[in-house]
Amino acid sequence: MSLLAGLLLVGAGIAQIKTKRGCVVLFGSTANCSQPSTLNYRKVQGATPEWKTIKSDGVKKGSARYALLISEMNSRIKTACATVAQTESRDCVVRQGDISNAGGLTVTDLTSDVIAELGR
Repeated sequence: MSLLAGLLLVGAGIAQIKTKRGCVVLFGSTANCSQPSTLNYRKVQGATPEWKTIKSDGVKKGSARYALLISEMNSRIKTACATVAQTESRDCVVRQGDISNAGGLTVTDLTSDVIAELGR
């Protein structure tokens, strides 16, 4: 096999999605991704105890308590995304709408699975 043919075979297995500016990667990497997935961040956010506390207690944006709750919420969401992505054999999770071109790859929505994971 020629070197060029070998490089083409190696390159054929590597895909890359194109993302919009400001894309938030919750798990994995957009480079060399072959199993991309998305989630509706607002729905997932609304399922966290931290967001529920912010809303029910009227925690003001900009306050130290708000910053702490948001930090804990983001950590909880990323952990749930990692668990679900690994279970579902997904190598990248971004917010819905952050992928501008999937390069022909099928993009799976993990919103309901991540929300279920948050409830465990």
